[in-house]
Amino acid sequence: MEALSEPTGGGRAGAVLRALPGGASNRESAVRALYEERHAELVRFATFILGDVHAAEDLSQEAFVRVYDAWDRLDHPDQAVAYLRATIVNLSRGRHRRRMVAERNQPPRLVPVPSAEDDAMGRVGRSAVLEAVSSLPTRQRACVVMRHWLRMTEGEIAATLDVSVGSVRTHTKRGVETLQRKLGALR
Repeated sequence: MEALSEPTGGGRAGAVLRALPGGASNRESAVRALYEERHAELVRFATFILGDVHAAEDLSQEAFVRVYDAWDRLDHPDQAVAYLRATIVNLSRGRHRRRMVAERNQPPRLVPVPSAEDDAMGRVGRSAVLEAVSSLPTRQRACVVMRHWLRMTEGEIAATLDVSVGSVRTHTKRGVETLQRKLGALR
């Protein structure tokens, strides 16, 4: 589990999470510190997965509620960030399925999100990149976003998605190839 704790290693939440045993007040303090440190990052992650910043905000809030409820079941508090990411991916799948049933052939609406990736996206246009990422199948989209935007290792992604490292490599490779085909035509 050491690889999972790397992103939370620094910062106030990491110290609070390691210092606190179980308990309701400790759980509340730890989740509050985790929220303060990781909320913006997780909303950005959820936005890339969903393509909608407002839905991403709701989804990340739900993920924090779920980590709070599951706090006593976590083997180690540093698992909380991985649990949050996995919850966001799973909630987004359910939301995506419901949306696809409701809006059969309509592509998801994308809302631009300010981020450090603007320079990289500037070459072909931010909306084109977001649209191309949004068109990927959910698993490929999650792998590409976690690997290339969040800079997670393949092992961290595999643990988050509860799949093998080989599966992460395959989904990431296919997603990147699809993006290259779609965005290469725009250059």
